[in-house]
Amino acid sequence: MSNPSSTPLKGVKVQKRKVVSTANPTSSLPHHQLMSQATKMKRTKINEMKKQRQDFLRRVNYGTMLTAVVLPLLAIAYLIEYKESIVPENQMTLYFTCIYYNITMLAFTSGYHKYFAHNSFKIRALFLKYFFAIFGSSCGLGSIRWWATLHRAHHNFTDDTEKDPYLIKRGLLYAHYGWLLKRPKLMRFYNEIFEQEFSGQIENQGLENEAVVENEDEIDLKELLDQNSSRSYSEEFKCFFGWQQRTYMIWFFLTTILIPALVTKFVCHDTVIHGVLYPGLLRMLLCQQSLLSTESICHLKRIQVTIPTQPFNDTNSSINCNNPLVSILTYGQAHQNYHHEFPHDYRVDNSLFSYDPTKWFLWTLEKVGFIEDLSRTPDSLVMQLKLQQLQKVINRLKSQLNWGTPISKLPLITPKDFKKIIVTSSNKDRIYIIIQKIIYDVTPFMDQHPGGVALLKASNGQDATKAFYGGVYGHLTAAVNLLATMRIGVLDDGKNEEVWKKVARQEREVVASADSRSGQSHTAEAA
Repeated sequence: MSNPSSTPLKGVKVQKRKVVSTANPTSSLPHHQLMSQATKMKRTKINEMKKQRQDFLRRVNYGTMLTAVVLPLLAIAYLIEYKESIVPENQMTLYFTCIYYNITMLAFTSGYHKYFAHNSFKIRALFLKYFFAIFGSSCGLGSIRWWATLHRAHHNFTDDTEKDPYLIKRGLLYAHYGWLLKRPKLMRFYNEIFEQEFSGQIENQGLENEAVVENEDEIDLKELLDQNSSRSYSEEFKCFFGWQQRTYMIWFFLTTILIPALVTKFVCHDTVIHGVLYPGLLRMLLCQQSLLSTESICHLKRIQVTIPTQPFNDTNSSINCNNPLVSILTYGQAHQNYHHEFPHDYRVDNSLFSYDPTKWFLWTLEKVGFIEDLSRTPDSLVMQLKLQQLQKVINRLKSQLNWGTPISKLPLITPKDFKKIIVTSSNKDRIYIIIQKIIYDVTPFMDQHPGGVALLKASNGQDATKAFYGGVYGHLTAAVNLLATMRIGVLDDGKNEEVWKKVARQEREVVASADSRSGQSHTAEAA
């Protein structure tokens, strides 16, 4: 018989009790809410990945990706696939490739770099400006406006983690290739640099406002630096940059594909494909490696095969690579430490014997009258900066050495107190001498003294000035420096004028060292 209490009554609704599991609290959420949260999280993650992918694709520099990666890889693949020689077998094609390499490199280093980026000279023959713009395009490193703007930013913000487009701190590969393939995030900032530095600061580029310098020794350095820093570009230049940027790919195709193919076919009597391959794409690849190496190898101190030096400024990564192989690789642009300090100089170094084809080319153009007003940094200014940097290095090394307690910080000891010190039992085995009113404890050195311990003991408590400075032996500077580390006090006998003169000299040296250490780290021409 069933339990009456368990049987529901007719007409009465019974509500079922919900059982909540205490084992898993999250199971209390409805299933559709859990699915909604999971879907929302998944959608958010997908959107973030899509945004990153879009940002990556947006920042890819497709122009330089084509010219610096895709086309060179295709050329190398063709060599491997068809077992072609890396050097043209046709002798005429080889000669043309070498000549064309130098023509296009000079168009870039003289035009893109020295003229458009740094304004190191003025053009008298108008065709040169178009020669630089058209044949400089054949290196495949972008338009003048884009390349020169980033190059100026590199000079102004060297090693700045945000603003240096070639930042070596991101690694050798980034400084060599990475900046070229990926547009920087600060494109708006770089566009502002272009507007500030390349457009209309000075409309007239004539010679009437330029100072004529006849004697280098009479140069007013401030006036010279103001002239160099005031060099800028008119609206005509801005329009020229815009024109070259719009037509860049046309000139690239003309100088990298069409001209090499036609010359190789009709002058060298070789195949068109060899023209595109050797004086075209492989020559372009070699030009790129030469030019890009200045921003990678010449900014990486730890590659010791380059024999790096920083004779002008060691506050940034630019170095002079004193290695003939690196000079050849960079087409004579290996002295970047000099270039960063004197960017307007048309030379890479003020030495007559530096390998610098660009310097020789521009010098020749000046002699034939195609260009004028070549910017040359005075040798006196170069030597001045070199000495300042050398002084900084000396001061840095000097601060690491023991020069003894400064005389001004030594305690004053009267002759009476000095005698008490000598006769004290705890000092009976120590040797104290006086030289030029300064008291020295030479005990630590007595066993190494060349004259023997007896000679030192004979001078214990006595004035040994005459003996030290020639009465017994004429001590050299090394001995004077060693003696300075053993100072313990100044003999206060009321006749210390010479001592205080020495203190004044020491303090002047300290002030001079501090002044040289606090020198500005800007380039010399921008100081």
